[in-house]
Amino acid sequence: MNAIKKTIAVLFLAAIPFLSSAQKSKIPQRNEIITVTSGEEGVEETLEVFNMPEGDKNNYFLSVGHLGFGDEVVQVLFDPIFELFIPLGETLEEAQETLLKLQALYKEAPGTSIETEGCLAFGFPTEKRETVKVTYRKRLLSKQLEFTLEREGYIRSAYVNKSDFGAIVSGVKFYRKIHPKQK
Repeated sequence: MNAIKKTIAVLFLAAIPFLSSAQKSKIPQRNEIITVTSGEEGVEETLEVFNMPEGDKNNYFLSVGHLGFGDEVVQVLFDPIFELFIPLGETLEEAQETLLKLQALYKEAPGTSIETEGCLAFGFPTEKRETVKVTYRKRLLSKQLEFTLEREGYIRSAYVNKSDFGAIVSGVKFYRKIHPKQK
């Protein structure tokens, strides 16, 4: 009887890896390419470029962090949960081109803006896209891109300094050099 119990236990333990490998995770994966963390006025924000593969297809995104809430004058950061994601493309080349297009705003006149797609979501980007206005702002001692969503009469914004955005672009370029076969 003891030998039968041992045999069943060994067969069960041998079957666990096989059974567990058949399970597919429904949680999306967020594969980090580059992250830049900056802290201004006691608030630490993180910019990130990541890949969220879906089957054989890559999906690159820029997370500009958490958005403030308010109007054109006052923005209060109170939402530490939802992030703004900007789709960059399906290849690293497309991602780099999109980032360079956004970075080119720093060379334009203050107040210049473009519109792009974005997604305000918790943890991972979803298929629900909204129009995001990206505006170049020149403050006293800094140059920033303002990423803005308008909802229900309120403005939700995030600001990215020129140096942080430059670090993100450089990081993606470097990543492409060390991973030339990755699309």
